[in-house]
Amino acid sequence: MTTDGPRPWWNCRHSRIRAQWPTRLPGIRFCARGTLTYQAHANIKAGGTATARAAARLALDELGRGITQNHMPEQLTTAQESLTLAAAHWHTPKDAPGLWLKAHITLLLTEQDENRAQRYQDAIREVTLQLAQEHERRERFRQAVFNSPDATRIWWLDRHLDALESLDWDLFKEKILPLVGAADDIQSNAERIAHTLLYVWEKLGNDPGQHARFTTTVRTVLDQMGWNDALAWPALGEPSAADSTESVRDDGAEPHPVAEVGTAR
Repeated sequence: MTTDGPRPWWNCRHSRIRAQWPTRLPGIRFCARGTLTYQAHANIKAGGTATARAAARLALDELGRGITQNHMPEQLTTAQESLTLAAAHWHTPKDAPGLWLKAHITLLLTEQDENRAQRYQDAIREVTLQLAQEHERRERFRQAVFNSPDATRIWWLDRHLDALESLDWDLFKEKILPLVGAADDIQSNAERIAHTLLYVWEKLGNDPGQHARFTTTVRTVLDQMGWNDALAWPALGEPSAADSTESVRDDGAEPHPVAEVGTAR
């Protein structure tokens, strides 16, 4: 609590202060030098001059430590200004009623502690720079390699140019491609569709009836969905563009006519 000061002023006492108060960095301290001025009421004076002086010095020590411990060594000027604002005017400590005090204190750092603080700052700066460089490297890598599925495939292929026999595309699709966020990757979707169609084709085998039923089923689905123009599926009884009406079977026998099958329901 700030007051106008004790009365009478000639009863005030003075004490030289030399102390060390902690900084926010463990092991490094501010050196405090200055003058403490104080005056005590009768209840404190009853213990004698030494008691009054001890109470004043403890109150100032608590005030100073509370300020300096929140500042790094390089914040010496800020700590000094905060201490000046808190201690330069008459006030009564909260836990010491009947005691007035003020102080003019200068904070310093010893050369040894300055060097320690500088080494700490250099170490922090080096670690921060390393982390920033690592972050930049990863960000550039992500932009260059994982920007698109095609770029990622090229990177994966380039890593295995010296050992193409060990190139594992299944591992790529399972572990690497998801990192691209390529859920709508056209090539991947096309590959899945191609695998599905290949599976169906292998199931159809060489049975013309199976081929005809499959074609009929697909055309029926497209008709019901209104997608007649989606694919140019050959009409029943019509040869596809890839087939000839006089094609010869693999075994050299004459081809059998494909019987028309009714529309699947």
